[in-house]
Amino acid sequence: MTEVRCWRDQAACRDVVTADYDPFFADSAELQAEAIAICATCPVRDACLTFAVRTGQQYGIWGGQPEQIIRRLIALERAGRPQSRQAPASHPQASKTHCKRGHRFDAANTYYAPDGQRRCRTCLRDAQPTYGQRRARGGNSDVA
Repeated sequence: MTEVRCWRDQAACRDVVTADYDPFFADSAELQAEAIAICATCPVRDACLTFAVRTGQQYGIWGGQPEQIIRRLIALERAGRPQSRQAPASHPQASKTHCKRGHRFDAANTYYAPDGQRRCRTCLRDAQPTYGQRRARGGNSDVA
C-alpha cells in the first residue's frame, strides 16, 4: 500500500484526467458538468478548493466549483489578507515602531509588500522621482 503524501493523492480526479480528456479545464458546459460530478464524490474537495483560492487558480473547476465562484472567493481572500495591518509577532520587524529614516509605522504610513516586508509609505513616495525630475531627464517625452 502506498503512503498518502498530500490531498492530491486522494483526489477523485487523480486517475481520470488524461492528455485527451480533461473536463476540469474544458470550455463546454457538458464537460464542466462532468467535472463537477466527479468532484461531488471526492473526499478532498474542500482541500482542493482551499488550494485553488490560496494559490489564485482562476481557471478550471476546483473543489467542485466553477471559475466564477473561485474568482469571487479569491477576491474575498485577497481583500481580507492584511487583517490587522500589523506584522505578526514572529516577524523580524514586528517590534519596530519607526522606519530607518524615523517615520512612524501606523495604519496610514505602512505598506506590506507581497513578500511580507513592512515598508514606509513616506519613504516609498520620496524614492519616486517627481514629474519635473522625469521631464528634466527626458522621461515621458515624445520629442527625440
